[in-house]
Amino acid sequence: IKKWGSSMKHRILGIIVVTILMISLPTMVYANSSWHWLTISPLKVLPWAILLTLFIETIIIVKYGKVPNIKKVLGVICLANLISFIAPYLFRAHSHIPTSANPLLAAFERGPYYIVLGGYLLLTIVVELPIVYRFLKEITTKRNHLKWSILVANTITTLLVAIAERILCVGQW
Repeated sequence: IKKWGSSMKHRILGIIVVTILMISLPTMVYANSSWHWLTISPLKVLPWAILLTLFIETIIIVKYGKVPNIKKVLGVICLANLISFIAPYLFRAHSHIPTSANPLLAAFERGPYYIVLGGYLLLTIVVELPIVYRFLKEITTKRNHLKWSILVANTITTLLVAIAERILCVGQW
C-alpha cells in the first residue's frame, strides 16, 4: 500500500475541521420575525466601550510602547479608534438607507448587531496599527516595543468589549 503524502493528510484534516465547524456552528434563519434587545442595545454600551478602550490602549502604549507623551498618545488613539469604530457602522448604515429614515441609528438598533463581531479585531489592527505607529514612531524610544504594544492593546480591548457586550446585550428573535 502506497503511503499517503502530507498533501493528502492536510486535505483530510481540512475536511474534518470544516465538518466539525459546520456541525458545531449551524446557521439559523428566522423568517417573518423581528429582532429585539431584551436587556440593552450595544449603542448604549458604546460610550463605555470607547472610554475603556481609550484608557487601556493609552496606558499600554505609554508604558510598554515607551512613548513618554501621554497627551499625544491619547490624541492619536482617539483618532485611530474613531476611524475604526465608525467604519463598520458607515458600511452597515449604507445598507439601511432605502428602508430607514435614520440609517445610522438603524445600523445600531435593527438586528443582532454587536459592536464587536468576528472580523473586528482584524479591522481594528489594519486601521489602528498604521495610524498609531505613524504618529508615535518618532517619539518612542523603542519602535519594536511600540508595534507590539499597539497589537497587544488592540487585542485586549477588542476581546474585553466583545465579552462585555455579549454579557450586557442580550436579544432574541
